[in-house]
Amino acid sequence: MKPVIRKMALSGVCLTILLSTGYMAQAAGPFFPRQTVYNFGGGYSPTAFYGYRGIYGGGYYGGGYPGYYGGYYNDGSSLIRAQGQANVDQSKAMVNYQEATSKYIDNQKKLAETYVERQKAKREAIHQQAEIDKELAQQKQDAIEAQKEKNLKLQESGLSPYYNASTSQDQETLNASQLNPATGEISWPEALMGPEYADSRNKLQELYSLKNSTGITSSLSREIQEEALNMKNILRGQIKTMLPNDYLAARGFIEGLINMGKTSRTG
Repeated sequence: MKPVIRKMALSGVCLTILLSTGYMAQAAGPFFPRQTVYNFGGGYSPTAFYGYRGIYGGGYYGGGYPGYYGGYYNDGSSLIRAQGQANVDQSKAMVNYQEATSKYIDNQKKLAETYVERQKAKREAIHQQAEIDKELAQQKQDAIEAQKEKNLKLQESGLSPYYNASTSQDQETLNASQLNPATGEISWPEALMGPEYADSRNKLQELYSLKNSTGITSSLSREIQEEALNMKNILRGQIKTMLPNDYLAARGFIEGLINMGKTSRTG
């Protein structure tokens, strides 16, 4: 009876071992799948390599091993292409930058050249104007010197170059462009615009503005006459440095102010 039991127990152990082995073989299928084993003479069976492929999901030289000959080189080529594109983009950016810099330099150069040309033209214009002014001043001075010599000869002969027989001091008047009848504003001739006449000009303008607003009175007329005579005396002091026509025009203007300021005028 005992030998039978021992045999049955041994049979059960063997069966358990066989079942365990089959289970382990089935569980390890991806690592050691069933394959036909070929003998290549070197002792290495393709089953081992196949099992290695099974571990990593593909053949050693296949595309299944991520990050190696398959996926590695695919990812690497994408990286290389991206790096190459980045280099191309950087090169284009450098070219654009250099072109922009070149254009900026050209524009600055043109601006500088334009500025230099304008300054040169300005200096030439100033120089030309100075030459013109100098020539005009010389011509005026020559005319004054010639007139002085002529006046001297006339004075030696007993005649005055500043006497105008065709006009009378009592009849000298001013037109509307010289004395505005609506506002009393006086438009002074150039010969009376010197600084030595400034006080008399301001006083006479004040008196004529008052005359325009209040009307003429004897006292106002007297003030106009006194200030005009004061201006006339200043004019006489410049007789030797003025051309006769300028002197006669300035004297006639002052006499016109005197006559226009009178309370009653004849003629």
